[in-house]
Amino acid sequence: MKTVQLKLVSFDLDGTILRGRILDYAGIPEALHRKIQETDNLMDQGKIGYEESLRVEYALFSGMRVDGIAPDPNRLPLINDLKETVERLRNAGVRVVILTDNPSFAVEPLKAHGFQDIIATEAEVSNGMLTGAAKLLGNKLVGLREYCARHGIELSSCAHVGDWINDIVVFKNVGLSVAFNPSEESVSKAATHTVNSDSLLDVYRVLEPNLPAR
Repeated sequence: MKTVQLKLVSFDLDGTILRGRILDYAGIPEALHRKIQETDNLMDQGKIGYEESLRVEYALFSGMRVDGIAPDPNRLPLINDLKETVERLRNAGVRVVILTDNPSFAVEPLKAHGFQDIIATEAEVSNGMLTGAAKLLGNKLVGLREYCARHGIELSSCAHVGDWINDIVVFKNVGLSVAFNPSEESVSKAATHTVNSDSLLDVYRVLEPNLPAR
């Protein structure tokens, strides 16, 4: 086990702390939900790339009001014991953030569950409306590295919790990593720990020995 003292813990969103995908819970027309699913299918079939699929999907929101389509954080199918886990980590003196490629407008509401910050694709907003432009966070490590630089935190003092292949690059660069209900064996192999559970508190218990002494 790596002997590091954690200063930050980041959590992936889709499939990790959320059962499903956050965009499925955006307040948008059914036809738009179908277009997003069609784009996902094209990516799964290898007809378009991962980052291209994100750009296509996020451009679909152009002209929509942020406050009209943002998901309701209290109606999301979240992993069990999310809020208690976040509270325990924060009480231990650790910064707790979400790290995701999803657009910021869809993720910001999750701060209601105790997250201090969101590291995500930065969707451009003008006069309360989405322009369709975005600074894509296709590589989560880039976003985490920039965030840590701004806050004076070393990557070696971070832990990341995720479930998919786009979390692997982060796993390989932080002090501790947890594959939580991983989607593929490669995700588990890249992580320091693997946890299969319905409760996020089981992740907390894995991280607890590396939390700051209070």
